[in-house]
Amino acid sequence: MNRRYLGFFLLVLSAALLAVSVILMKTIPQVTNLAPKDVAIWRFTVAAPVLWLVSLLRRTSATSQPTRPIRFLLLGVVYAIASFSASFALDRLSSSLYVIIVFLYPSMVVLYSIFTGRSVPRLVWFGLPLTLIGLFLVAYDFDAKLSMDLVGFIITLMNAVVMAAYLILSEKFFRNGGDKLTGTNWVMTGAMGAGLIMVLFLGFHFPDSLYGWILVLTFGIVATMLPILAMNIGLQYIGAARGSVVITLQPVLTVLFSTLFLHERLSPQQWVGGLLVIAAVVILQLSGDRVGHKEPVPSP
Repeated sequence: MNRRYLGFFLLVLSAALLAVSVILMKTIPQVTNLAPKDVAIWRFTVAAPVLWLVSLLRRTSATSQPTRPIRFLLLGVVYAIASFSASFALDRLSSSLYVIIVFLYPSMVVLYSIFTGRSVPRLVWFGLPLTLIGLFLVAYDFDAKLSMDLVGFIITLMNAVVMAAYLILSEKFFRNGGDKLTGTNWVMTGAMGAGLIMVLFLGFHFPDSLYGWILVLTFGIVATMLPILAMNIGLQYIGAARGSVVITLQPVLTVLFSTLFLHERLSPQQWVGGLLVIAAVVILQLSGDRVGHKEPVPSP
C-alpha cells in the first residue's frame, strides 16, 4: 500500500477511535461512580501497562529502543496536559464552543509548517478554511445563547496549543526514533505518570461495578492506546501538517457516532458541516506538496 494512503488510513482510524473516546468520556461519569477527572486518570493508567505487555510479547530488541526515552516521556506529559485541560475546559464552556476553539490546532500546525519551511499541501489555502467552516457548522448551535467564560476560553486555547505541540513533536521525535510501538510505550508511561501526580491533588476512585471496569478498560485500550499509536505511526507517513487536518474528522465522527449509538439528532446544518470537513480532508490529501526550503520528512 502507498505510504501516504497508509498514513491517511491510520489517522482516520485514530480520529474515529478518538471520537469513541469522547463518547465514553461523556458516558462513563453518567453510568458509573467515576468523575470526569477519574476517567482522565484511568485512561493512561490502563493504556500504559497494556502497551508494555504487548511489547514484551513481541520481544522487542534492544536496538529498537528509543535513544532518548526521556523525550518520549515528556511527550506523554504533553498529551496528558491536553487531556486534563480538556476536562477542565468542558466544565466552563459548552461542548460546541470547546470544539470550535480547540480545533484551531490543525491551523496552528499548518502555519508552523509554513513558517519553518516544511512541506504543506498546495491547496491548504482552500482546504483549511473549508475545514474550519465545516467544524463551525457541525459544532455550533445557532439556537443557543452565546456565552463565553474567559477562563474556559484561555484553558481551551492552551489545549489547542498543547495539541499542536504534540503533533509537531511527535513527528520530530518518532522520525528515526526506533520502534514506534516502543516509543509510544514511553509516551503512555509519561502520560500515566502525569495522571498519577494529579491523584495527589484531585483524588482517585475505582469503578464500583463490573460494567464500570469494562468501560474503563475499553476506554484505556480501544479509545486511548490504539488511537495514539495509530497517530504516532501515521504522522511519519504524511507529516504533521496533513495529519492534523485528517484529525479534524474527529468531531464530525463524534457527532455521527452520537447519532448512531446515543440516538442524538443530526441537524441538516451538521450534515452540511460534516460533508464540508470530509471534502476538505479529501482535497488536501489529493493535493500535491508545496515543498519548503527544508528537506522533506523521510519515510520511516
